[in-house]
Amino acid sequence: MGLLLQPITSDDDFKELIECEWTAYETPYNGFKEIYCPTLGTGPNAREESMKECRERQLADHKGDATSHWFKAVDSDSGQIIGGAQWNVYPENPYANGIDHIEATWWPEGEGRRFASIGMDQWFGPRGKRMNKPHVLLAICFVHPAHRRRGAGSLLLKWGMQKADELDLDTFIEAAQPGIPLYSSHGFREVEEYWIDPKVENPSDEWKQLKEKIPPIPWMFMWRPKQGRYEEGKTVPP
Repeated sequence: MGLLLQPITSDDDFKELIECEWTAYETPYNGFKEIYCPTLGTGPNAREESMKECRERQLADHKGDATSHWFKAVDSDSGQIIGGAQWNVYPENPYANGIDHIEATWWPEGEGRRFASIGMDQWFGPRGKRMNKPHVLLAICFVHPAHRRRGAGSLLLKWGMQKADELDLDTFIEAAQPGIPLYSSHGFREVEEYWIDPKVENPSDEWKQLKEKIPPIPWMFMWRPKQGRYEEGKTVPP
């Protein structure tokens, strides 16, 4: 069975893509998924309805962002989408004016929204320090758990790395722990570890329940220098 790398070109593609994303981020559990795409409610249709909201939001964000490029990894025999990646190409510094606060409006008003908003700021905040230059960013990357170790992850990296080399730009990844070995094997270097760990003074019982459901989330800021060229003691990390 072979694999194909193809751009996302239709809303129907996006439906299958986000279904794959959810499955990938649930195995193993990725806490950031619960901040950015939470399953809200407890009824039999809660997951399906929450996934629909997440899909519509991600699709709208993609269509409204000229820097966004979504790709799918496809099994050539079945035609199934088995992985996906969102690349952002920034020919200019996107953070010249700093980072805006992100309000997690996809959560209902209350402690959940407050928790998620702090988490989003902790995730995106370091971009203003580390990515304040023209660059290429791998914003999202996932592979269905039933199709891992087939080369899909490497395939999804290919387009963005080639684009970065074509434009002579640095490449960045905000990597979850399971993805670090893959990215390292393609020349990305570990720069600094960050944590998503929302905290407030005098937390409510609801806040404490959220902390139990979404424990602190480690992630690694990773960087591939221009053309993948790194000289120890000479190339300065961002």
